[in-house]
Amino acid sequence: MANYKDIKGFKVQYLGQDPIPSVAGWTAGGNYPSSEPGSAGAGTQTAALGTAPPGYSTSSFEYDGTSWSSGGSMSTQRGQAESNMTGTQTAALIVAGRPGPSGFGLQATEEYGGTSWSTGGTYPQELRNANNMGTQTAAVNAGGNSANPSVATNNTNHYDGSSWTSATNNSTARFVTALFGIQTAGVMAGGFDKNPGSNVFHDATEEYNGSSWTSGGNLPAANNGAAASGTLTAGIFFGGSQPSTPGVVGTTLAYNGTSWTSLPATLSAARSGHGSARSGTQTSTLAWAGSTPPATNSTEEYVDNSPYADKTTLNIGQTWYNSTSKEFKYTGETASSWATGGTMNTARRYLGGLGLQTAGLAFGGYYPASENNTEEYDGSSWTTTGNLNTARGYTSGFGTQTAGVVVGGYLSPSDPVATNATEHYDGSTWTTVPGTLSVARSSLGAAGIQTAGLAFGGFANPVPEISNSTEEYNGTSWTAGGALNTTRYSIRGSGTQTAALGFGGLNPTTTSLTSTEEYDGSTWTSSGDLINKRDVHGNSQNGTQTAALAFGGRDTPAPSPALNKTEAYDGSTWSEQANMSTARGGLAGAGTLGLGLAFGGNQPPPESAATEEFTFAGSAEIKTVTTS
Repeated sequence: MANYKDIKGFKVQYLGQDPIPSVAGWTAGGNYPSSEPGSAGAGTQTAALGTAPPGYSTSSFEYDGTSWSSGGSMSTQRGQAESNMTGTQTAALIVAGRPGPSGFGLQATEEYGGTSWSTGGTYPQELRNANNMGTQTAAVNAGGNSANPSVATNNTNHYDGSSWTSATNNSTARFVTALFGIQTAGVMAGGFDKNPGSNVFHDATEEYNGSSWTSGGNLPAANNGAAASGTLTAGIFFGGSQPSTPGVVGTTLAYNGTSWTSLPATLSAARSGHGSARSGTQTSTLAWAGSTPPATNSTEEYVDNSPYADKTTLNIGQTWYNSTSKEFKYTGETASSWATGGTMNTARRYLGGLGLQTAGLAFGGYYPASENNTEEYDGSSWTTTGNLNTARGYTSGFGTQTAGVVVGGYLSPSDPVATNATEHYDGSTWTTVPGTLSVARSSLGAAGIQTAGLAFGGFANPVPEISNSTEEYNGTSWTAGGALNTTRYSIRGSGTQTAALGFGGLNPTTTSLTSTEEYDGSTWTSSGDLINKRDVHGNSQNGTQTAALAFGGRDTPAPSPALNKTEAYDGSTWSEQANMSTARGGLAGAGTLGLGLAFGGNQPPPESAATEEFTFAGSAEIKTVTTS
């Protein structure tokens, strides 16, 4: 009788425990609903809490180890708060921050109880970029930005759950500093000041014992805007910005109570001003959002599975016998899939979409006339919110659910005149902004965030003129970028202003395209073609240049039945994925390659209100062999 080795060519491993995902390193988590720097953070890797810049927001979001969802709203809007929060997801503390574009700093303190925020004791002075550590009932704030323009303080204060009291000042005045630990055993490292006016980056480390500060081991390089977790004797410090090349870094360092050691693992996206799990540990923490530049909404999880002795790293295709559980196991690969989501309140076609699978936004479209209706998606249901100021279809947008942009579109299906109007969304209300497209257009592609966006291709006035022009947005105005190589409309996009992707669409002879192009901030370059020709298709609007989705749409010319096919892009090649349940064109998309969202459209008529949620294949999955 043949044994396993005779059949497969290798022996079955005998292991006392299942393989671990990795020895140590950063891996992708669920994308954060905002992509700007300045998000305050608290909690742990599996139960984190973050606030949501830009726009000096009151929003907060909770992370469950997989994805982000909306939390309670603060009473006071604040920005520049990346190091201002400490504690856990159910007992957090935030202090100070910037109240708005025209304000300097805050004294307001708020406490989070797991569902809602309440007012705490007033801080002794106005600050932004404060430096906080400890717990909700035993916190330390040391330093911060105390005056405009950028004057650092070294004041230290203690919080007891109700009020702040003065403590011994730290030695080096600074702000945007990384703090970790507790009120009686903490660490402050790095930071920045402008005294008496020149930019100064710090490498100094100070240790706190609850009553006095002493010098610790200096950082290997001066750094500001980093984040940290852990304890005085087992800390971790990651990301930040350095005064010289390479600027923003993904460096990860460990602290042992005396000195810093560089770890081999680096953040996939180098960043500064990011949120972090302030109550995480040296072996388990979290980083999200921040300046890359321009900005990212990615979340990364750090895990160190030490000690490594007698452990095996997980690989797809492994087989082993777990001698502890007495089970025969193997590592398979998860398959991509679509699942039914919540139904939209307003069925429509040729609408716009942006955001994430758990924080999506749908706007505009036709049913049958132009719509100004907006809906927000929370991962399970849609809620109607503030209307667009300009009703439009065949529109596009980019950004997040709390900082979105809609641009272009047709004003009416019966009178196809394109608009150049741009509007901003703040989580409840659309505002028309002065910055308008140089080329009014509809059926355009878009990518980026509210302060660094991109618009390309489309139908321009007078219709049916087709544009290959690209315009770049800085949050205020549009300027010319590099032209597409293939003139087209009904194109879709993903990525950022300096690393964008455009794919599919219709050429001037009204034929669907497979062509894909990548943008580097100035020039478009052709890349791997789609497998299926398509236009008026859906896309992962918050995907990246190396990880994007295309789904649904039509293969024109007529007759052009709606498609249900899905494809994934890896930076060079498209691959077939699971089909959508409902074939449709004229739909909108949101989310990422890992977690996509499709909504609206038609098959052709009637208009659809259906929503589908996509989960990408490829992650390792341990399975147990059973008999039946």
